[in-house]
Amino acid sequence: MTWHHHIQLNPTERTLYRLFVAHPKGIRADDLVLHWKELCAIYAEESIYDDPELRADKMESLCAESKKVFYANVSRIKRKFRASLGARQAQKYIIRRDKNGVYKISGLQRTRKRQG
Repeated sequence: MTWHHHIQLNPTERTLYRLFVAHPKGIRADDLVLHWKELCAIYAEESIYDDPELRADKMESLCAESKKVFYANVSRIKRKFRASLGARQAQKYIIRRDKNGVYKISGLQRTRKRQG
């Protein structure tokens, strides 16, 4: 039996999550800015803002050197998945940092290895 859950993420959280889905090997927090164009394109699809400057401001805060907005979004995503799926089931869907400092969705690694 397959269970489907809808996790209510805001546009910035959805953008960040989609970026990590597209990059199963992961991304370092400091390298987030290297994915600027991709982030902006995803956010343009997810956001209600028609103003490119407003969208760029959101992505600038996400990629800021302090990483406060990045860490806050990763934390909220984790909390929302756990609240919806339970802590054990959520583990394979949350973004986490590995021992090398790379953030990734660990469940994507396992799924893609089995498929390949």
